[in-house]
Amino acid sequence: MAENILLIDIGNTAIKWCFNDQHQSILVDDFSLDLLPEAEKIFVSCVGDASLLDDLEGVIFVKSSKVFRSFKSSYEDPSSLGADRFLAMIGAINLYPDRTLLIVDAGSALTFDLVLNNGTHQGGLIMPGLAKLRRSFDQFCTESQQLHNQKLGLSTSQAWACGTGEMFISVINAQIEHHLEQFGDLLVVLTGGDGKIASLRVHHPCEFQPNLVLDGLAHYAKHAQS
Repeated sequence: MAENILLIDIGNTAIKWCFNDQHQSILVDDFSLDLLPEAEKIFVSCVGDASLLDDLEGVIFVKSSKVFRSFKSSYEDPSSLGADRFLAMIGAINLYPDRTLLIVDAGSALTFDLVLNNGTHQGGLIMPGLAKLRRSFDQFCTESQQLHNQKLGLSTSQAWACGTGEMFISVINAQIEHHLEQFGDLLVVLTGGDGKIASLRVHHPCEFQPNLVLDGLAHYAKHAQS
């Protein structure tokens, strides 16, 4: 891919970008257009505030499609599939071809997408992410993203942190186990802001790819230009 292509992933909490194979990330609240390098073309995955790029020219916002190379969407309305999930699946298929994949994105939302080894999407799930869980009751609200090793808390704040952490990890493990029963050769691919801590706590081997959406965006841009 040409060196003048900028790839941007706008999430609800953070913005990531890649230019000349160099990755950067910053919180949405701290973002400024001045941080971005100059580029002729800009490919964007956006599930957050698209107006952050209003003053940029040459911006291409990627939309989900029914088919992209070997990928085939399961959605009746393919355009309603989030661009981040669409690109994460494209990225995972490109990284791990001919594998049945469970793609787990642990970000602001916790999402699961199952893709068969021929690239056919089987559908997915969307749940609150860890941060959303921990802010779901005002009296217990915490911004902590830590996962504690202890099973029981010795204070109310610890009990909330441990309980929400157990919910978060348990549902990931449950989904992995459920799909492993059907697909013994299943490969689990984790991504998202909480993907790293999740990868250390799940009970099954998995691949952690922190920039999976950008990987998919790079693959998309490469073929969009060819």
